[in-house]
Amino acid sequence: MGDQEFALERSWYVGNTIFAVLYGIELSMFFASTYLLLHCPQPSRTKMFYIAFSGTILVLITIAMACNLFFGQMMWIDHRDFPGGPVGYFSANIAAWYNTFGTAADVAANIMGDALMLHRCYVFWRPSYYIVIFPAMLFLASAVMGIIATIQSGLPGGDFFNGTAVNFATPWLALTITFNVVATSLIIVRLVSALRSARVLGRERTQVYTGVIALLVQSALPFSLLGIGYLATYVTNSPESLAFAGIWGAFVALSPQAIILHIAMSSAWSSKNVTTDRDGTLHFVSKIDRTRTF
Repeated sequence: MGDQEFALERSWYVGNTIFAVLYGIELSMFFASTYLLLHCPQPSRTKMFYIAFSGTILVLITIAMACNLFFGQMMWIDHRDFPGGPVGYFSANIAAWYNTFGTAADVAANIMGDALMLHRCYVFWRPSYYIVIFPAMLFLASAVMGIIATIQSGLPGGDFFNGTAVNFATPWLALTITFNVVATSLIIVRLVSALRSARVLGRERTQVYTGVIALLVQSALPFSLLGIGYLATYVTNSPESLAFAGIWGAFVALSPQAIILHIAMSSAWSSKNVTTDRDGTLHFVSKIDRTRTF
């Protein structure tokens, strides 16, 4: 077995291992955000929506991880004597229904996460609605490409990493990454400009909004950076793309879950945290009712 085959197996193994670790973090964040939302003094349909949204993403990412682990079991244990070894089995069964099912779950979670990111971008820039037109177009294009790539990869002889599916998977990755970069940039620009024009804002509240962690959570920057790494290895057909696929696939759920947890902790941006002048200038309120920050 050549070095390339060992590299592919290592990459798949490392990706699944890190995926499992990140899944544990996602699970903890889901229960934490659900607990905080349920114990808010003023229940609302909005909070129920966030619970249902994060629960759906958790189910989807659970399916994706289970399918990856099952594929690994079939490749390394149940069919270890397959002609060509584990790599031969991987290549021959990449379009198996369970692998396609896992891919579809991850793509669906990605579409949901991007939709949440688009909503947050809209919240940051309201009432300047026209600002979100471009990211909205990127979102729709990436969703369509992701669905087509999943269908192509599940056809007989299909392969998400080779063949005709690549013709759709590559633009899907490029579009969803571009969307997140654009949305991230718009959110950071809006946040920084609003803070500079703040009229009444205490030091503690300033730290909440300007802290590095708040910026990263609000903008899903880690997801964007990992996506760039995934795309770079994917287009070069590098074995490391399998590891990036697992890690980036986990962040498909982890990033929106982090935003929801941030909202549940009452420190995320909300339309009730600011007042807006007729010219669109934002001004922070001095006191925020923590039961009304959604």
